[in-house]
Amino acid sequence: MKTRATMPALLLAGTMAMAGTSAAEANIVKEAYLGAGVMPWSYEGSGEDVDAIGGRLVGGVMFNDYLGVEAHFGWMGEDDSGNDRTVELDSVDSVLLRLNRPLNETFDVYALAGFSSVRMVLRPFTIAGTDEAPSDSGVSFGAGSQFRFAEDFSVAVDAVSYLSEPDYDFMAVSASLRWHF
Repeated sequence: MKTRATMPALLLAGTMAMAGTSAAEANIVKEAYLGAGVMPWSYEGSGEDVDAIGGRLVGGVMFNDYLGVEAHFGWMGEDDSGNDRTVELDSVDSVLLRLNRPLNETFDVYALAGFSSVRMVLRPFTIAGTDEAPSDSGVSFGAGSQFRFAEDFSVAVDAVSYLSEPDYDFMAVSASLRWHF
């Protein structure tokens, strides 16, 4: 299971490494960005249906005004399920293609599509119970918008369906501050 969770991170690292080495020569990357923000999420699976607030890191590159790749790394947030256990987000790891549409110099809208791996932790309230760690991976999609309020900084809001599998749905809305370089 850990191999499935690290695969998106390895793909992004390889893509960024290849783009970084040739970017100076071929000018492939227009800009790169890093960001962090809050991520209210919703999980439905394993007999649970909970909502909580976690955090998310974002990193990406834009190859031109219309095409980019970004990675999402989410974690944290827990809620009591009402079934005598706590549901906690262990991790969400994603690599997503970003199709971008600039509306003017400061405002963009975008669509995201890619691959994600999500791992939850279900902890019983009693000491006699054992933790469960349901995880799954699959296709992700979403949409968002970004407002650039300074040359190197922007605020982005997006909604992503990270996983929608039988008995495993994980969705999140996120607001993040991003630094462009």
